[in-house]
Amino acid sequence: MVLAATLVVGYWLLELTEWLFPGWPEIVRLALPTEIAFAAAIAFVVWRGDGGWKKSLALKPLERRSIPPLILILVGSVTVFSELYVVIQRLAPVPEAYAEFLRGLLDTGSPEAIILAVILAPLLEEGLFRGAVLQGLTRTRGPRSASTWTAIFFAVFHIYNPWQLLPTFFLGLVLAWLVLTTGSLWASVAVHGLFNAVSLLLIRLPTNDISPSQWAVPWVVSAIVLALLAGSLALLVGMAWIERQTGGGPFAEPELDAEDPSPPGTSYLPDTSS
Repeated sequence: MVLAATLVVGYWLLELTEWLFPGWPEIVRLALPTEIAFAAAIAFVVWRGDGGWKKSLALKPLERRSIPPLILILVGSVTVFSELYVVIQRLAPVPEAYAEFLRGLLDTGSPEAIILAVILAPLLEEGLFRGAVLQGLTRTRGPRSASTWTAIFFAVFHIYNPWQLLPTFFLGLVLAWLVLTTGSLWASVAVHGLFNAVSLLLIRLPTNDISPSQWAVPWVVSAIVLALLAGSLALLVGMAWIERQTGGGPFAEPELDAEDPSPPGTSYLPDTSS
């Protein structure tokens, strides 16, 4: 319900922004209304809850020991999901007019794009999806179901680029797992922000200038496969490292049984009081 309302509010704010500020950069006119709607949704969920900001959003400080495995997870995520995105684009090519629109929208030299993509979007998107929504769903549906649904919601909110829906869904699963396992929203904020920063740099690579015949060259195919394997290895090693540090968090506990629900007050979430 909150997400549906966020979509409606974001749409009307977008229309209002287009009408009032037609001279603003396109990335600002399109992204800022959505981020404002996200902020309002987060504030509403926290206001309706009974745990305050810290409990509702899992605002536990991130432990220093988590930084090395998070770097591995970041490297693995960027590699796997960017390669997956490239493969999808080759299987279902992006129309040139739409590709040009996306390149213009994500002008990597624009300060507005950098601020929105690297700072504002990670904070507010993580606050909504892996904070308010994930924490609430985990308490009622268990960590696996909550992670899956929030990943679906996260992907749907990126429908403006259908070619990235599948990579975004898998990224949402990884980010949800990170937050629930570490007990800290800052883990996903850091990975999301750095992921976007690296993605902005990768947009500058001239992959769109490679012809279809060149993509069929054996060494190109081999490079893609090796990158996927190396990225997957980095991602799995980083996740295993986090799991050893935390014991798996709520994923190490029994799932909620719909036939035999847990008593009131049962929580699948790690303690965020420290």
